[in-house]
Amino acid sequence: MSVWYLISVFLHIICAAFWIGGMLFLPLVILPGIKQHPDRIAILYKTGISFRLYGWIALAALLATGLLNMHLRGVPFTWHFFSESSYGTLVSYKILIFVGILLVSGAHDFLFGKKALEDLQKSDNSNLKLFARWSGRINILLALAMAFLGVVLSRGGILP
Repeated sequence: MSVWYLISVFLHIICAAFWIGGMLFLPLVILPGIKQHPDRIAILYKTGISFRLYGWIALAALLATGLLNMHLRGVPFTWHFFSESSYGTLVSYKILIFVGILLVSGAHDFLFGKKALEDLQKSDNSNLKLFARWSGRINILLALAMAFLGVVLSRGGILP
């Protein structure tokens, strides 16, 4: 096992922890903490914008380290591997979930979330608020599913 592989896996895990931790921190810590604050919309907006930059950096790093991990582990990038082995099928699922995360994150960060916060500054009743909330929840579930698949793959790629 090469030292580059270990470094890549380490960075992959750190980025995944940052990504999932940040997504859980906002609804579990920030939102309850600012619920009665008069500037809660501004605080949420600034927090979301700050995390968005680092979240996208983490996603880019997850993509890079994920591909590097596969390469350094000797995983073939062939149709046969992805379609005919159980390990390859799980890797395919992980890639599909990652694409889903990118799509939901993009919609949440650049469409629903930003516009919902702008609408909330005008009135507290926003339909976009519901979309922003649900796209965030879906993203957390996708991220947790992806982390679970990562654990399964690291343990041999066989589901019980």
